[in-house]
Amino acid sequence: MARLSLRPLTVLPLIAALLCGCTNSGLSSEVNTDSPIGIFDRAEEETGVPALLLMAISQAETRMQMVEGHEEFPGQVTGHGIMGLRGRNIQEGATLAGFHTQAAKEDRVANVLATAYLMAQWAEEEGINTNSLGAWANVVARYSGISDPEAAAEYVHHEVYQILNQGFEVEGLRVMPGKVVHPDFPIPSIDLTRSGSTTVCSPSPNYNSRGGADVDFLIIHTCEGSYSGCWSWLTKPSTGVSSHYVVNDKGTEVRALVDESDRAWHISAQYDCGNNDGVACFRDGTSMNTISVGIEHAGYGSQSSWDPGLISRSAKLACEITDRQGIPRDSYHIIGHGQLQPWNRSDPGAHWPWADYLNQIQVACGDLSSGGTTGGTTGGTTGGPPSAPGVPLVIDSNNGANDTSKGYIDVSSSWWSSANISGYYNTGYFVAATDAVADPANFWFYSDTAQCFRVEAWWSSAWDRPAAITFLGWDPSDVEVGRQVVNQRGDGSQWNHLGDWEFEPGWNRVLLSRWAAAGSYVVADAVRGTPGACNP
Repeated sequence: MARLSLRPLTVLPLIAALLCGCTNSGLSSEVNTDSPIGIFDRAEEETGVPALLLMAISQAETRMQMVEGHEEFPGQVTGHGIMGLRGRNIQEGATLAGFHTQAAKEDRVANVLATAYLMAQWAEEEGINTNSLGAWANVVARYSGISDPEAAAEYVHHEVYQILNQGFEVEGLRVMPGKVVHPDFPIPSIDLTRSGSTTVCSPSPNYNSRGGADVDFLIIHTCEGSYSGCWSWLTKPSTGVSSHYVVNDKGTEVRALVDESDRAWHISAQYDCGNNDGVACFRDGTSMNTISVGIEHAGYGSQSSWDPGLISRSAKLACEITDRQGIPRDSYHIIGHGQLQPWNRSDPGAHWPWADYLNQIQVACGDLSSGGTTGGTTGGTTGGPPSAPGVPLVIDSNNGANDTSKGYIDVSSSWWSSANISGYYNTGYFVAATDAVADPANFWFYSDTAQCFRVEAWWSSAWDRPAAITFLGWDPSDVEVGRQVVNQRGDGSQWNHLGDWEFEPGWNRVLLSRWAAAGSYVVADAVRGTPGACNP
C-alpha cells in the first residue's frame, strides 16, 4: 500500500521541531511545545501509532488547536486538548503514558502521547497490522466514541481518511496526499462526492411543532466536537436534542436534521430581552426553540480560529434561512447560543468572527457589496466615524476585534487563520503560501477627509516567511498611493513603519501581496493607521 509522505518545505521554522533531539537511541523527551508537529513524530517513535494518522485525527477533531471542551449537549462527553481526548479515554491514556489526567487534558505533549498510547493498546487488543494505515480504521472508529455505525463510517471515511487521502497543510508543514489509503471499514451508505454545495439529509426524531409561531432568530452554536460525532448525537432518539443544521469543519458539507418549519430542540432557554439589548421584549418568556432556527458548527467554542470555508458556507446558509424566514440580518437576530443562555453556555466562543460573519451573510444576500461593511447592524454603511487626528486605528486580522464601521480585513479562501508562531497581535493572523497570484489580504479603513496617514504593520517573524513581500496603499478609486517592501523573516512582534501615505475620503485599503517566489508563507496580522501623524 502506498504510504503518505511527510514532506518538509524547503525553509520552515518547524523543521527543528521535527528533527530536534534525534539521536541513535531515539527521539529525546525534549519537544518544541511552540509547535505541535514534532510531538506526533515522538508519539510514533514511542508507540508505533503512525504520526500521520494522529495528525489526521487531530485535524478532524480540533483543527490541531488546543481546546477545552464545554458541554453543548446534555450527556455528551466533552473533548480536550489537541486530540479532542474524551472521558475515560483521558484517564486511561494518561495512565498508559505516565501522565496525570489533568496534564493529558491541558498539556499538548501529554495529550498527544496519551492518545497514542491508548490507540496502541487498542491496536494490540485487536491484533491489527500496524504497518497498514487502512488497518487502523477500527481503532479510529473506536476513538471517535460514535456508537451509530453509519456515523462511525462517515467519521472514518469522510473525516479522518479523507484528510489522509487529500493531504493537508499546516503552516510550515505540507502533508502530501496519499494515493491509496483505503480504510478497512464498512463504506457509509451515503457516499456522495463532497463539494461546497453538498447538503446531506439525516432526519432527527427530536422535534415538534412550532404551533404556528413565527421565527424571529437564528442561533449560532458550536458542537464541542467533531462533525460526525455532532450530527449523530443530534439524531439519536435518546438524547432529546437536535438542531436544524450542522456545518462541517471546512464548510464542504451541511447536514439538514430538522425542517425549518418544525421546532428543533437546540437551546434550553426562554427569551429574555435583557440578554439582547432590550430588543423584542414582547417575546420575553417564550421558548427560544419555538421562535428560532439553529445551526451547529463542528468544532469548539474555545478554538482560537475558524476555517474560512466554514464561515463562508455558514454565512450562505444563514442568508438562505433569513430569506425564507424573514429574519432581520443583524446582530440582534443572528445570535450566539451563549448570549441567550449565559448561565451554562458560551458558544460559539470568543473567537467567532462576528463582524466578518454578518458581513458575509449580507454580501451573500445582496444587501451589501463585497467591499462594504455592516458594522453589525441592519444594512450596509457608506461611511464611518470621522478619523480623529492622532488617534491610531488598528485593523486586526480578527474582525471580531474590529469596529467594522471604521476598518476590517478581507481575505480569500486561500488564506487561512493560524496562531502557530508566537509574537502575533491579538488572537492570531491569516497566512497564505507565496505564489505569482493577485490575491492580497485587504485591510480596509474609512477616512472622512483627504489626509495623510502614518501606516504601520505587525507580523510574527519566522524563517519560512518571505524575505521580500509588498504592502501597498490604495485609495477608493483603486489608485496606488504608496508601497513598501518588507522582510517578514525579521522585525517581528512590533509595529513596522510602511510609509506616510495620502488617502482620499471614503473606503481606502492597505493591501498585503502574496506575489513572491513559492516556498514561503506571508502573514497578514494587523495594520495601524494614524491620521495626521505624518512626518513633515
